[in-house]
Order: sequence, then C-alpha cells, then structure tokens
Amino acid sequence: MSSENQENQPNQVTSPKASSEKSSRHKPYRCRLCPQRFGFRSLREEHEKMHKDPELNLKGNLKKHFQLHFLREDEFQKAWESYIDDESNANAKNNGPTSTQVDTKPVLKDLKKNRAADSRRSSIEPKPKKAKPNPAKESNSKSTRCCKLKDLRYGTSNRFCMAEECRIPPGAKYMCPKKEMDDEVQNYCLKCFEDADLDVNDWEEKENTNPALEEIDECGICKSLFHRVCELNIRSKSSFICKNCSPRRVFNMMRRVGTVNEDECAKFMARKLNEFILENNRQKKHQIPVTVVSFTKMKEVATSEMCPELDASDFIQKYSETVKFVYRAIYAYHMIDGIDVPFFSMFVTEYPSHAGQSWCTINYLDTVPYFESKGIKRGAMHGEIVLTYIDYMKSIGYENAHIWSNPPNQGDDFIFNIHPDYQTFLGQNGLNDWYIRILQKGKEDGIIQSYKTFEEKMKENVFKSMVDIPIFPDSLWSNVMKETNMETSNKNTFKKKMQANYKKHAVDNFWLKLNEPSGSEPAIPTLFPHPIMGDQETFMDKCAEMNLEFSTLRRAKFSSVSLIKLIAKVGAQIAL
Repeated sequence: MSSENQENQPNQVTSPKASSEKSSRHKPYRCRLCPQRFGFRSLREEHEKMHKDPELNLKGNLKKHFQLHFLREDEFQKAWESYIDDESNANAKNNGPTSTQVDTKPVLKDLKKNRAADSRRSSIEPKPKKAKPNPAKESNSKSTRCCKLKDLRYGTSNRFCMAEECRIPPGAKYMCPKKEMDDEVQNYCLKCFEDADLDVNDWEEKENTNPALEEIDECGICKSLFHRVCELNIRSKSSFICKNCSPRRVFNMMRRVGTVNEDECAKFMARKLNEFILENNRQKKHQIPVTVVSFTKMKEVATSEMCPELDASDFIQKYSETVKFVYRAIYAYHMIDGIDVPFFSMFVTEYPSHAGQSWCTINYLDTVPYFESKGIKRGAMHGEIVLTYIDYMKSIGYENAHIWSNPPNQGDDFIFNIHPDYQTFLGQNGLNDWYIRILQKGKEDGIIQSYKTFEEKMKENVFKSMVDIPIFPDSLWSNVMKETNMETSNKNTFKKKMQANYKKHAVDNFWLKLNEPSGSEPAIPTLFPHPIMGDQETFMDKCAEMNLEFSTLRRAKFSSVSLIKLIAKVGAQIAL
C-alpha cells in the first residue's frame, strides 16, 4: 500500500495495549500461527495455507520461512538454534534418527509466544525518580509555571470498523467483543453494529479516546510544577530540575539529529534540498537547513505471497521463488527554535534486479505542517523531496519507479502519530493532480524521461497479460490480484473482475521511466538498519506507546527530542 498527500495527516492511542492496537488499525488480521498481520481477512487465510503446506515440513524450507518473520538476523538465529536444540533433544530421547519433517504449527506458536514475552521484557524501563509521586494531585491551587494549558489529554486516531471502508473517528462510541476472537481486532461503529445483527451480550460499548494525560513534574530545587512536554523533560533516572534552576540542562539536551550514519542517499538528498531552499527562499540570510536521515535493511518475500494462486507458476517463473529488496526509511527534519523537527517521512523499496529490471517504489508517505520557508510552499517542498529521492536512484543506475496515489482518510495515520486537527488531506483527484505536477517538474528537470498512468500503459499494450504487470510486496497490483483471487477460483470470472479493477485503478498509479542512469549497474548499498526508525509499523507503535505525537508544534518538539535520544541510544548499542 502507498500513501500520499500534499500537506498533511492526523491521530492515535497509547498504553501497552494501545501499541498493538495502533498497527492493528491498519492490518487488523493477525496470523494465528505467526506474528505477521494483514489488512484483509482473505490475505491472512491465504498466508495461513502456507503453514499447512507439506513443502514447509522440509527443514530447509522451514528455515527460510522462519526468516520471513524476524526483523533482525540475531533474533532469527536465536530462534532457529533454539528449535534445532529442542528437536535434537527430542530425537535423542526417543533413540530415533533425526527426522526430515517437522510439524510447523506448534513450533511457530512457541516462537510467537517467546517473541512476545521478549518484547514485553525489553519494553520495561526503570521509572523516573520524582520529588513526589504525582505532584499534579498535590494541590488544586498550585498551577504549572510553564503555561496555562488545562486540557492535556493525548490524542487518538481513527479505528478501523469491521465494515469495509468505515472508520471510527476520535471521540466516537464503538462496540468491541468482551473476549478476543481469533486474535483479530473486531471493532464496529454503532451503525455497522446494528446492521451486523450480532448478540449484544457478547459485546461492550467503548469510546475512542486516549485516557493518558501529559505528566507534570516538580522541580527538585524550586518545587515549581512543569508540564513534562513544555520542559522537554525526557530524563528517566534522576530527579527533575527545571531550566530556570539549571540553565546548563538546555545546552546539554540533544536537539540536533545530526548525521546518524554515512548513508549516501541521505547525504545526497540533504545537499540537493538545501540547494533548492537556498535558490528559492526569499530570506537567504536567515535560511535554516534541512537535515535528512535514512535507515535501510534487506528483506526477502516469497513470490507466492505476492501473486494470485491461479497464476502463481507464471509469476514464479518470472521473478523466481523469492524476491529480495532494500527497505528504506527516509525522514526530513527542519530546525524550529533550535530543535530538529521531522516534517516529512517516506518508506520506499528498492529492487536492483526485479525480473531483469531495476525498480524503486514509494510505499508510504506522510507529512506534518511544520516546514516554514519564505517563498516555498509546503506542497512544493514535499514534492521536491520525492523528486530528490528519485534523482538519487537515477544517479546510482536505477531505470524505473512506481508510485501508487493512495490518499488516507481524514484521521488516519500512515507514519506520524496524531496530526494537527487543522491539517487537511487531499482527496483522490487532488492527490493525482499533485503527483502529475511534481512528475512534470521532474521531467523538466531532467530526472524523469517519461511517466504514464496505468490506463496509458494499457492503451500502449504494454501489459498484454496480468503477468506483465510488475508487482511488489504490499503494493497496489499485488493486493488487487490476491484479493480478486480470494473472491473466485474460476479463471474466466477472475479475468472479468480484474478488468473491472483495471478501470477502477486507471489513473491512481504511475509508472516512471527515469532518465539515462548516470551510475553503474544498481547494487545492494551499505545497509544502516534501525529496529524502530527503520520500520514503519514499529515506528508507529513506539510513538503510540510513548505518547509521542505531532498534533501541535509543542508536542512535536517534545517527540523530536525523545526520538533523537532514541536514535542516538540505539545507534550506540548497534556500534557496540
């Protein structure tokens, strides 16, 4: 799936349970045999068939399958070695030869439980020391010294209703089951619940709100009260001392994201974007530079998970058994009041060789309205970031790019947790027009040789058959083909339904031919992974868990300082 908008986006929940609920809003169906999630029930059912496939009983295939469910190599190796030890012990006990077949179901269930337990243990951190447990309750007459804000409840975003395309907005009432069903998130808005004709005794009514409030700390010296967000207090081990009592604390605070690694894409984009700002900004003497950071890791997906079952053999012949690609997270920061605040993020995938061609695709894109520059509109800046990334891919030898114009609903989050209420979302037509404007600029700038909609490619008879359409994991045509296959197993019916989808998605996806590549043959770059910032769903979950949101500039600054500290902390651990 891919996201986009010219300006903006919105909302989210917290607490440990809220963290899991965050990603479940986008992919509510969890595999009952492994941790993987899906946006559609039918995709989950197809995935679960894989667990029952006799081919997976072979150890070699099982090992490859295990790798699909672990983000880090060390985590996979630990799980696999644990399984091998258990199997060896079992065989020794039974005095029998080592078996070449295994029962995958209990093994994957155990791995899932162990992984969840490890995650819970790792999330436990020592509580910060405070002068008093809860100074906010100390006295109603004593107000905070930092500001006069009273409503300090954290925000929440849309929840998915079980009815297709329906949402449960912040503040709305909804129904959820009293007991968890099949590891699925089953929420209904009140209207859809009535239409579903379910037993009301098995369900309870809730409100889509976040119960968490901003914390209030008491200075250990002057005893004044301060909002933790206002004071940018992210310390967790020592007593809080306000900026008035300790001015040096302001200078010691990590406010700049800096160069977190030597990623060439980030350095290229930062240089090009700052040249663009310098050229177009009216107040050149006072221009604040943009900082770009990028995190990368390798991923591998079985081709059978990307294509419809009806034509799986043809797709496997085209792409081979598995598809390997680089998964990249990009963040653009702008300094505000001495703090680097992210205002743009994009998750992309890069295929050095995909059926004999090189491709890059934009999967998710999200913005918050905190970029300010005299003479440069935000939408133009966001478009320039997209073009700068494509320009970099051209410079290292890539030939093609694909973009799916998929606007979010108002209140949905794609990357940033909780957008400002005033931030507006582009609809489908507005988003399509925005893409056309930036792609046309890319053509004029010599970055893009040509760009065409799906409809235009069909008219040129480029896609003579369904197999001719390039597919990518979790992308438009991969999802459409698999969903259509779930609706029917009849080839003729399948083709008719696909024809309807061709018309439905005629102009919402773009196929780009990049200008003559200036680089050599595309290759796997030096990888700079990050377990949180480098994964879209993990990043959203972490922000929800820590109540790091971007609904106001005040909270965006606090979230930025917290994330910069997180980047530095994890980076130091990886270096060790």
